[in-house]
Amino acid sequence: MRKVVYFYGGTVADFAIPDDRFEDFTRHVKWDKRHSQDDLAKARQVLEAFVRRSRGSKSPVVGSGETVAACFVWSYFNTHPDDKLHIDGDVVIIDVKGDGSNVDYASTADVQLTQEH
Repeated sequence: MRKVVYFYGGTVADFAIPDDRFEDFTRHVKWDKRHSQDDLAKARQVLEAFVRRSRGSKSPVVGSGETVAACFVWSYFNTHPDDKLHIDGDVVIIDVKGDGSNVDYASTADVQLTQEH
């Protein structure tokens, strides 16, 4: 199982990627599309919209669109040929202010996040 975590202005959301869904994703997305910065931005926006909608909700349900977006983010960094953009393992998207002005990506192994209550 793979995972993308989104830290959005104090809210933390986990997007678990089942192995079978990731395998479907890799079969259907062409190699040359996997490292598109435009598509990375679109995938991040899908996940961000989910996090914004889920604030205050006790049990938000991750849909297929969010799972595909998480697959894209995970694949983008784990298969990126540029060492500066390559991340091994699960990925965290960090938007500290929650306004999209400064978004960063890192390995979940390198970051400890605390969710505000």
